[in-house]
Amino acid sequence: MRFKTLMPSGVVLDREVGRIRIDAKDGSRTFLPNHADFVTAVVPGLVSFTPSEEPDTEVFMACDRGILVKEGETVSLSVRRAVIGSDLAVLTKAIGAEFKKVEEERKTVNAAMARLEVGLTRGLMQLNSRRQ
Repeated sequence: MRFKTLMPSGVVLDREVGRIRIDAKDGSRTFLPNHADFVTAVVPGLVSFTPSEEPDTEVFMACDRGILVKEGETVSLSVRRAVIGSDLAVLTKAIGAEFKKVEEERKTVNAAMARLEVGLTRGLMQLNSRRQ
């Protein structure tokens, strides 16, 4: 079965797999070839899959919340962020770095929004004082 993982920045993964395990809002799910079509909301956590060419190998992908659609022989996972790795220790470090980066970006955006709000408030106060 084909497993595609998509992020807003592009395709993260597109390969043949033998099994996929995900955590969804309604519980943990495992998909094998020929399973029924399915749609679910995925919660942040680990997705694991076994590549078709290496059935004894398990690959992990840490991902943010998203949507999984299984249709025919294709499983599509759309998420905000995803990091792939076969070593959980390396994946844990990568997730920590990614989350730290996202947190710093969020702080920068919040600071910019606060400056815009202050500027708008000052402008409105000046406009109001000129009217009087």
